Amino acid sequence: MSMPAGWYDDGSGRQRWWDGARWTDDYAPVHDAGSPQPGASAQAQAPSAPPAAARRSPILGFVGLGLAVLGTILACIPVVFGIGVVLLLAGFVVSLIGLFTKGAAKWPSIVGMILSVVGGVIGVVVLVVTLLANAPAPIDTAPATSVPSPSAEPSDPSTDASDSRPSPEEIGAAAAEVNRANGLTTYDDMPDFYPCVGQYVYDSDLSDDSVELLVAGADPLPSERELAVQVIEDATLACDPQG
Repeated sequence: MSMPAGWYDDGSGRQRWWDGARWTDDYAPVHDAGSPQPGASAQAQAPSAPPAAARRSPILGFVGLGLAVLGTILACIPVVFGIGVVLLLAGFVVSLIGLFTKGAAKWPSIVGMILSVVGGVIGVVVLVVTLLANAPAPIDTAPATSVPSPSAEPSDPSTDASDSRPSPEEIGAAAAEVNRANGLTTYDDMPDFYPCVGQYVYDSDLSDDSVELLVAGADPLPSERELAVQVIEDATLACDPQG
């Protein structure tokens, strides 16, 4: 590969003209190497590199970073959490645009994007903790067990019975009337017999409706006929002193 024409050191320490193929007899003066020589042109100079383009100011990066900082602060306040989230999203988008801006520093955009994500997470955590701390206590819906007053007197069982159930006296009087109507007067001389029968029937498992029917001289409910017969027989045996 041949060297281009120009002034070169020929090995003797002096600048000698190379015409591109061979050395000529032209030498550059020792003290005036840059002066023109006969039959020689000025040595070509290598072009200098163009100055680097001036770097742009990362305006978008700083704007996105500022929005991320403000959004993080507001997101940590539950009352304005929504506004903080909007600012965090805006900061992330602006920082992303600034990241792809040519000729501008990238670090503000990178920091803004990271802070937007971290600030959103912190805001959500603060909101959840605040809601849990202020949640109302569960209401106990279990029915309260009423405790009777110690000073309350025991009630009479006869007064607690349903108003629809005939009293023992009414039952005894009805039994006496039925027996006399059927010609049975054996128990008329036993003053305690019919009151005893009335109490026995009153305390039995017969329903109020069946007892009312018996007092009225009618048959008890069909479903309780056998029970009514058994109760009357038992009452007669229990109240008859002669068995």
